[in-house]
Amino acid sequence: MASPGPGARCPVREQRARWERKRARTARELLETERRYQEQLGLVATYFVGILRAKGTLRPPERQALFGPWELIYGASQELLPYLEGGHWGQGLQGFCPHLELYTQYAANAERSWTTLQEQLKRNRRFRRFLQLQESRPEFGGLQLQDLLPLPLQRLQQYENLVVILAENTDPNSPDHQQLTRMFLLLCNSGRRLPLLYPFLVLTSTKVWYASIFH
Repeated sequence: MASPGPGARCPVREQRARWERKRARTARELLETERRYQEQLGLVATYFVGILRAKGTLRPPERQALFGPWELIYGASQELLPYLEGGHWGQGLQGFCPHLELYTQYAANAERSWTTLQEQLKRNRRFRRFLQLQESRPEFGGLQLQDLLPLPLQRLQQYENLVVILAENTDPNSPDHQQLTRMFLLLCNSGRRLPLLYPFLVLTSTKVWYASIFH
Protein backbone atom coordinates (compact mmCIF):
# COMPACT_ATOMS: atom_id res chain seq x y z
CA MET A 1 0.00 0.00 0.00
CA ALA A 2 1.36 3.38 -0.98
CA SER A 3 2.13 5.77 1.85
CA PRO A 4 0.35 9.16 1.91
CA GLY A 5 2.15 11.93 0.10
CA PRO A 6 3.60 14.91 1.96
CA GLY A 7 0.52 17.01 1.19
CA ALA A 8 -2.00 14.35 2.19
CA ARG A 9 -4.24 14.85 5.22
CA CYS A 10 -3.57 12.79 8.32
CA PRO A 11 -6.68 12.59 10.53
CA VAL A 12 -4.69 11.40 13.51
CA ARG A 13 -2.25 14.31 13.35
CA GLU A 14 -5.11 16.76 12.81
CA GLN A 15 -6.97 15.45 15.83
CA ARG A 16 -3.85 15.67 17.97
CA ALA A 17 -3.33 19.24 16.81
CA ARG A 18 -6.91 20.12 17.76
CA TRP A 19 -6.39 18.57 21.20
CA GLU A 20 -3.19 20.51 21.67
CA ARG A 21 -4.81 23.81 20.69
CA LYS A 22 -7.73 23.23 23.04
CA ARG A 23 -5.41 22.21 25.84
CA ALA A 24 -3.31 25.36 25.32
CA ARG A 25 -6.41 27.60 25.33
CA THR A 26 -7.70 25.97 28.50
CA ALA A 27 -4.34 26.26 30.25
CA ARG A 28 -4.25 29.95 29.31
CA GLU A 29 -7.79 30.41 30.62
CA LEU A 30 -6.82 28.69 33.87
CA LEU A 31 -3.87 31.06 34.26
CA GLU A 32 -5.75 34.26 33.41
CA THR A 33 -8.74 33.47 35.60
CA GLU A 34 -6.48 32.46 38.49
CA ARG A 35 -4.72 35.83 38.32
CA ARG A 36 -8.03 37.66 38.54
CA TYR A 37 -9.30 35.35 41.25
CA GLN A 38 -6.17 35.86 43.34
CA GLU A 39 -6.44 39.62 42.93
CA GLN A 40 -10.00 39.57 44.25
CA LEU A 41 -9.07 37.26 47.11
CA GLY A 42 -6.29 39.67 48.04
CA LEU A 43 -8.58 42.69 47.99
CA VAL A 44 -11.00 41.06 50.42
CA ALA A 45 -8.15 39.80 52.62
CA THR A 46 -6.61 43.27 52.78
CA TYR A 47 -9.54 45.67 52.88
CA PHE A 48 -12.04 43.57 54.79
CA VAL A 49 -10.46 40.74 56.80
CA GLY A 50 -7.22 42.50 57.69
CA ILE A 51 -8.67 45.89 58.54
CA LEU A 52 -11.55 44.38 60.50
CA ARG A 53 -8.98 42.49 62.53
CA ALA A 54 -6.89 45.62 63.13
CA LYS A 55 -9.82 47.86 64.01
CA GLY A 56 -11.68 45.32 66.11
CA THR A 57 -14.97 46.19 64.43
CA LEU A 58 -15.95 42.53 64.63
CA ARG A 59 -15.05 40.13 67.39
CA PRO A 60 -12.86 37.19 66.27
CA PRO A 61 -15.75 34.65 66.36
CA GLU A 62 -17.90 36.93 64.21
CA ARG A 63 -15.07 37.58 61.78
CA GLN A 64 -14.36 33.88 61.49
CA ALA A 65 -18.03 33.11 60.95
CA LEU A 66 -18.21 35.69 58.18
CA PHE A 67 -15.05 34.84 56.25
CA GLY A 68 -14.18 31.28 57.24
CA PRO A 69 -10.77 30.16 55.87
CA TRP A 70 -10.60 33.03 53.35
CA GLU A 71 -6.99 33.96 54.06
CA LEU A 72 -5.87 30.33 53.79
CA ILE A 73 -7.66 30.03 50.45
CA TYR A 74 -5.83 33.17 49.33
CA GLY A 75 -2.54 31.62 50.38
CA ALA A 76 -3.33 28.46 48.41
CA SER A 77 -3.89 30.53 45.27
CA GLN A 78 -0.59 32.32 45.86
CA GLU A 79 1.14 28.92 45.89
CA LEU A 80 -0.61 27.75 42.72
CA LEU A 81 -0.17 30.80 40.48
CA PRO A 82 3.64 30.60 40.00
CA TYR A 83 3.29 27.04 38.68
CA LEU A 84 0.63 28.15 36.19
CA GLU A 85 2.76 31.09 35.08
CA GLY A 86 5.69 28.74 34.51
CA GLY A 87 3.59 26.35 32.45
CA HIS A 88 3.80 23.62 35.10
CA TRP A 89 0.07 23.39 35.64
CA GLY A 90 0.04 19.63 36.18
CA GLN A 91 2.55 19.88 38.99
CA GLY A 92 0.86 22.98 40.36
CA LEU A 93 -2.57 21.38 40.46
CA GLN A 94 -1.17 18.29 42.13
CA GLY A 95 0.33 20.46 44.87
CA PHE A 96 -2.96 22.32 45.15
CA CYS A 97 -4.97 19.18 45.88
CA PRO A 98 -4.49 19.21 49.69
CA HIS A 99 -5.96 22.73 49.78
CA LEU A 100 -9.33 21.53 48.46
CA GLU A 101 -10.29 20.79 52.04
CA LEU A 102 -10.36 24.55 52.61
CA TYR A 103 -13.08 24.85 49.98
CA THR A 104 -15.05 22.09 51.68
CA GLN A 105 -14.84 24.05 54.93
CA TYR A 106 -15.78 27.29 53.19
CA ALA A 107 -18.86 25.76 51.57
CA ALA A 108 -19.94 24.18 54.85
CA ASN A 109 -19.79 27.64 56.46
CA ALA A 110 -21.87 29.35 53.74
CA GLU A 111 -25.16 29.59 55.58
CA ARG A 112 -23.46 30.75 58.77
CA SER A 113 -21.59 33.40 56.78
CA TRP A 114 -24.82 34.73 55.28
CA THR A 115 -26.53 34.83 58.67
CA THR A 116 -23.59 36.62 60.26
CA LEU A 117 -23.50 39.23 57.52
CA GLN A 118 -27.20 39.99 57.87
CA GLU A 119 -27.03 40.17 61.66
CA GLN A 120 -24.08 42.54 61.64
CA LEU A 121 -25.65 44.78 59.02
CA LYS A 122 -28.75 45.00 61.15
CA ARG A 123 -27.19 45.44 64.60
CA ASN A 124 -23.69 46.84 64.15
CA ARG A 125 -23.61 50.48 63.03
CA ARG A 126 -19.80 50.56 62.95
CA PHE A 127 -19.77 47.56 60.66
CA ARG A 128 -22.32 49.12 58.31
CA ARG A 129 -20.25 52.28 58.02
CA PHE A 130 -17.07 50.26 57.54
CA LEU A 131 -18.70 48.23 54.77
CA GLN A 132 -19.92 51.34 52.96
CA LEU A 133 -16.46 52.90 53.10
CA GLN A 134 -14.62 49.82 51.84
CA GLU A 135 -17.13 48.98 49.13
CA SER A 136 -16.79 52.50 47.72
CA ARG A 137 -13.10 51.89 46.95
CA PRO A 138 -12.42 51.94 43.19
CA GLU A 139 -10.57 48.62 43.48
CA PHE A 140 -13.89 46.82 43.94
CA GLY A 141 -15.52 48.27 40.84
CA GLY A 142 -18.89 48.69 42.52
CA LEU A 143 -19.00 45.18 43.96
CA GLN A 144 -20.26 44.72 47.50
CA LEU A 145 -18.97 42.26 50.05
CA GLN A 146 -22.00 40.06 49.48
CA ASP A 147 -20.97 39.84 45.80
CA LEU A 148 -17.42 38.82 46.72
CA LEU A 149 -18.07 36.20 49.37
CA PRO A 150 -19.20 33.52 46.85
CA LEU A 151 -15.93 33.77 44.89
CA PRO A 152 -14.22 30.65 46.30
CA LEU A 153 -17.26 28.52 45.51
CA GLN A 154 -17.50 29.94 42.01
CA ARG A 155 -13.82 29.17 41.55
CA LEU A 156 -14.21 25.61 42.77
CA GLN A 157 -16.72 24.96 40.00
CA GLN A 158 -14.37 26.58 37.48
CA TYR A 159 -11.52 24.36 38.63
CA GLU A 160 -13.61 21.28 38.00
CA ASN A 161 -14.68 22.41 34.53
CA LEU A 162 -11.18 23.41 33.46
CA VAL A 163 -9.53 20.28 34.85
CA VAL A 164 -11.98 18.10 32.91
CA ILE A 165 -11.16 19.90 29.65
CA LEU A 166 -7.41 19.68 30.30
CA ALA A 167 -7.63 15.96 31.07
CA GLU A 168 -9.71 15.27 27.98
CA ASN A 169 -7.07 16.90 25.79
CA THR A 170 -3.92 15.50 27.46
CA ASP A 171 -2.10 12.30 26.53
CA PRO A 172 -3.31 9.61 28.99
CA ASN A 173 0.26 8.35 29.33
CA SER A 174 1.69 11.70 30.43
CA PRO A 175 2.36 12.67 34.06
CA ASP A 176 0.11 15.70 33.57
CA HIS A 177 -2.85 13.43 32.86
CA GLN A 178 -2.26 11.45 36.04
CA GLN A 179 -2.08 14.67 38.09
CA LEU A 180 -5.23 16.03 36.45
CA THR A 181 -7.10 12.80 37.10
CA ARG A 182 -6.11 12.89 40.76
CA MET A 183 -7.32 16.45 41.15
CA PHE A 184 -10.59 15.72 39.39
CA LEU A 185 -11.28 12.77 41.68
CA LEU A 186 -10.56 14.94 44.70
CA LEU A 187 -12.87 17.65 43.38
CA CYS A 188 -15.62 15.07 42.95
CA ASN A 189 -14.92 13.69 46.40
CA SER A 190 -15.13 17.18 47.89
CA GLY A 191 -18.55 17.55 46.32
CA ARG A 192 -19.82 14.19 47.57
CA ARG A 193 -18.78 15.03 51.10
CA LEU A 194 -21.20 17.97 51.10
CA PRO A 195 -24.97 17.46 51.26
CA LEU A 196 -26.55 18.30 47.88
CA LEU A 197 -23.03 19.02 46.56
CA TYR A 198 -22.75 22.31 48.51
CA PRO A 199 -24.84 23.56 51.42
CA PHE A 200 -25.46 26.84 49.65
CA LEU A 201 -27.65 25.05 47.10
CA VAL A 202 -30.50 25.29 49.57
CA LEU A 203 -29.91 29.03 49.82
CA THR A 204 -30.21 29.91 46.14
CA SER A 205 -33.97 30.26 46.25
CA THR A 206 -33.89 32.84 49.05
CA LYS A 207 -30.37 34.26 49.13
CA VAL A 208 -29.91 36.33 45.97
CA TRP A 209 -26.19 36.89 46.49
CA TYR A 210 -25.49 33.16 46.03
CA ALA A 211 -27.56 32.81 42.88
CA SER A 212 -24.72 34.14 40.71
CA ILE A 213 -22.51 31.14 41.50
CA PHE A 214 -24.13 29.05 38.79
CA HIS A 215 -24.41 31.77 36.14
